[in-house]
Amino acid sequence: MYLLRVFCRYYIALQMFSYAFAKILKTQFNLGFSSTIDENVNSFNGLMLTWHYYGYSRTYGLIIAGVQIASALLLLFRKTERIGVLLFLSFMVNILLINYFYEIDGAKPMSIQLTIMGLFLLFSDWKALTNYFLKSTSKESIIPELIPAKIKILYWLKFLIIPCMILYGYIHINNLKEEYMVKNELFGVWEITPRNTKTKIDKLYIEFNNRVKVRDTSDNFYYGKIELDDKSKKLKFKVKHYSDRAYNFIQDSLKKLNVKEENLKETKGNIREFYNNKNNTLPIELNFKYELKNDSLILLTEKRKNTYLNITDKYKN
Repeated sequence: MYLLRVFCRYYIALQMFSYAFAKILKTQFNLGFSSTIDENVNSFNGLMLTWHYYGYSRTYGLIIAGVQIASALLLLFRKTERIGVLLFLSFMVNILLINYFYEIDGAKPMSIQLTIMGLFLLFSDWKALTNYFLKSTSKESIIPELIPAKIKILYWLKFLIIPCMILYGYIHINNLKEEYMVKNELFGVWEITPRNTKTKIDKLYIEFNNRVKVRDTSDNFYYGKIELDDKSKKLKFKVKHYSDRAYNFIQDSLKKLNVKEENLKETKGNIREFYNNKNNTLPIELNFKYELKNDSLILLTEKRKNTYLNITDKYKN
């Protein structure tokens, strides 16, 4: 048993050093920039999503590497192995779940093997761990006896307070969801087929609380809110163009013009209008009557010319 535990400790430590240096030397969390820059996130598999997410912050990757090195060092010494096991399992179980649910098949066998070894180290030393974490000391055990009889009832209040805390957490978050995550019947991503150059609309992204994002036929984006009357089946929206390029143009122009504070708002509006005229990104304001047929949304203009927008069930749900 002793030799088996030593083997598991040293094997886990060896693997943790390897994974840590893989993050430090950027062989993990690095898919390459040029091969994925033009890909849509919907085309990413579990590995690509995971590595893009964890690879976004270099500092975060280094912190994970540091924790892995710390757990490995703690496991190598008998006096600190218990702390090392707990630290190791705190992130290893999470890695195993990511590999399993994000379908990272290549990493599953090793993560299963390392997790089993860590659990073996934990449970084979279970008595010592329970003595430390689950048993109270002699001083702690006499605390209830020191509490005056008149206020002992307060000691039992925790069994009322704890359920109240759990209930409050649920109700609070549920109320936020009902207030800020309201879906209408058009919620989803709608793509015009064929492209409509008159309305300029190429895609509609209808989001929570009637927020809408519009992509035009020149791949510019507009943001705003829709007015939806589901009884009379009327849809109205006015969206404005926002982008980093437009923002930087306005800021650079203001620096050159040296505008007074009282004229700042009007001047900024004029510059934005000039930019939108120049780049054909003026606000889009449209009114439709609409019909829903299966996975298609039919928008009817005042002249009764139909504009068809299609959505797959995957996006809508």
